[in-house]
Parts: sequence; structure tokens; C-alpha cells
Amino acid sequence: MSEQLFVVVGTAAETTITVSRESSTSERPQGLVLDADEPLRVGDIEANRLVLWADTAPDTVEVLTGESGDLRIWHVWRDGDLIQAWEQAARLEVDDEGDDLGLVCHDGHGGSDADLVVRLHFDRAWTQPADD
Repeated sequence: MSEQLFVVVGTAAETTITVSRESSTSERPQGLVLDADEPLRVGDIEANRLVLWADTAPDTVEVLTGESGDLRIWHVWRDGDLIQAWEQAARLEVDDEGDDLGLVCHDGHGGSDADLVVRLHFDRAWTQPADD
């Protein structure tokens, strides 16, 4: 498991990504950003950047990619009226050893407890670029 601020994965065209939220804290609403070069689709919503908020999104969401390309993923949270990311000691613990991508997200507000835990399952092959 590695620690990163964000993750970049390569996806094939028309990949279905099942995002499953395993847990989240409620002190600060937690979210997961999916940002792609080509539009992503969830139901009838299509956008290059989606935020799946733990307090409004279902526990499991299916995201469909359009064309092949890179998908950037990072953790955000609401702090009052602000949306925060990459602040203080925020980090992602990334588990990319199996078929799925596991993310344990910490918003940097202290403590070692996870603020958001998600698992992404790709129905087609995906790649994570080598660390440079």
C-alpha cells in the first residue's frame, strides 16, 4: 500500500467502474473526485469531472467511461462552505495489488482513522502509471 495525494489510472473505452463506499465519517462530508479527459457518465449525467459525496451519493455507483484515457482520482471534503483537498496531512492510502483499486482517504484533520474508504472495480483492464 502506498501513500499519495491523488491517483492516475488508465482506462479502456466504455469501461464500467463500480465505486463502492465502504465507510465514511460524518463530521465533515467526504467526497471522491473522478476527473477524466473524456466525459464520464453516471445515469443521465455526463461530465469530465464528477464528485461522489458520501452524504448524497448511493453506497455503490456505476460510472461509465467514454473513450480510453487517464482518470484522475482524489479525495475532497466540505469544511463549512469550502471544498477542501490536499490540505494539512491529507493523503490516500492506495491498494492497487489486486483486481480492484482500494483507497483509504484521510482529510488531514488529525487522527489515524480513515475518513473515507472506497473500492473501485473496473470491468475492463486498467493501468496505474509507474511512479516517477
